[in-house]
Amino acid sequence: MQRRTSTLLSRESLEKIQGESLRILEKIGLRVEDSGCKEILQKAGAKVVGQTDVVRLPAQMVSEAMAQINRRFELVHPSGERFWVPDDKPRVGTRVKMPKILDYGERESRPPRRQDVINLCRIANALAGVEFTVAIQYPCSDVPAQIDIADTLGLALAVTGKLSYCSPSTLENAMISLDVAAAGVGSSDFDRNPGTWFAVNTTSPLVLGAREGSILRYVAGNHLPIDVEPMPVAGASTPFTLAGTLAVANAEVLFLCTLANAIWPGAKIIDDTTSSIMNMRDANLSQGGPETCLLSWGNIALAQYHGIPTLRMGGYSDSYYPDIQAGIEKAFATLMLVQGDSDLILMGGPLDRAGHSSYEQAVIDHDIWEFAQRIAAGFEVSDETIAYETVERVGHGGSYMAEDHTYRWVRSGEHYYGGSFNRSGLLGEENTMLAKAHQRVLDIVNEPFEYGAPVDAVNRIKECVRDHARHENVTSPEWTV
Repeated sequence: MQRRTSTLLSRESLEKIQGESLRILEKIGLRVEDSGCKEILQKAGAKVVGQTDVVRLPAQMVSEAMAQINRRFELVHPSGERFWVPDDKPRVGTRVKMPKILDYGERESRPPRRQDVINLCRIANALAGVEFTVAIQYPCSDVPAQIDIADTLGLALAVTGKLSYCSPSTLENAMISLDVAAAGVGSSDFDRNPGTWFAVNTTSPLVLGAREGSILRYVAGNHLPIDVEPMPVAGASTPFTLAGTLAVANAEVLFLCTLANAIWPGAKIIDDTTSSIMNMRDANLSQGGPETCLLSWGNIALAQYHGIPTLRMGGYSDSYYPDIQAGIEKAFATLMLVQGDSDLILMGGPLDRAGHSSYEQAVIDHDIWEFAQRIAAGFEVSDETIAYETVERVGHGGSYMAEDHTYRWVRSGEHYYGGSFNRSGLLGEENTMLAKAHQRVLDIVNEPFEYGAPVDAVNRIKECVRDHARHENVTSPEWTV
């Protein structure tokens, strides 16, 4: 069945925002704190304001860069399997590490451990259709800090056999991540075999920090796909209005695309703008409100206006627990992402404004994704589906249970039977969705352990992690020995 999608903004609105974004870049510019990026931009035609770090981009320069960037490319799993971005279907990923973990039935979250990464990778393998992962670069409490990045990314690639995209917080972390990703695919030719992609952030409003600039130069210089990821917060780092927030975020996207293309002409770009709002009532960040859905939908529409593939963070919630609020916020956000036609959607159990995650919520998020996919698919209207002859044969007061038409369609996907939803109406706490998701988690992690990646890829990854451990003079992790 064909997906039914829709857009939030008219062509006129998109062009209005685009025009104002170009005006921001040309008249206000961005502060560029990395001297290497500033020099690259100046050579490409940007204007540096006096002796400051402010760089302004002429509209023509931006237009030429946007015409040159690569809008469709392949990504490669450690298995060697390849897929295109964008493709004819959305692809879903899941988080396998977050800053904290909320255990089932507990009131407070705790720091992550290595076993959490392993368990979440195994859950990812058990969820139908999951095609990539992300491990937030936050230290595990039981892993030496010197090898935490290599340890976590190595596990993500080896256990799932799927690629994992990286969001490095330092240039050193970017270098380590590149080494491990190269080991995963068995190639350092990332132009032909991109076994990961890298997120690079601006600091709204209108700043590219020295750290982020050095990461972008390194990643683009190694011909890796670049995930441009402004994180505007309406009312705090961008205008309070949603349209104003979209204009500033779009300006930062255009800036990052132009810079990436100046470093590497024809740079491969994914738009991952992650918008939220400042809750003025409580003076804190809100990622689960309806405005976040609208902003994300608007960001997708702008990326499609540019012809750039999109990744969107699905399933955000402001709730601390996997409760009714979390379900409502995640369902609306996920349906919006599917309806908006995002190319890559990242789920995986985030709660408390992405402060922590839950195994059970990761499972439920995937159920919500499947639910939203079914709605977006719609249904077919044809002679076969209207089934007049079957209606005529069954007649008055009959049953359709044993009809050939029912047999033909029962496994077609016309009806959705998956997930942890309680469709039975049975009583008892054990039949709630959360309890059923918990049982699914137990079933998954109690299965015999197997690596998802091929043996040769696992061995390359283990060797790479051991090399980093030796370089840092720490004991190699047991799983690599």
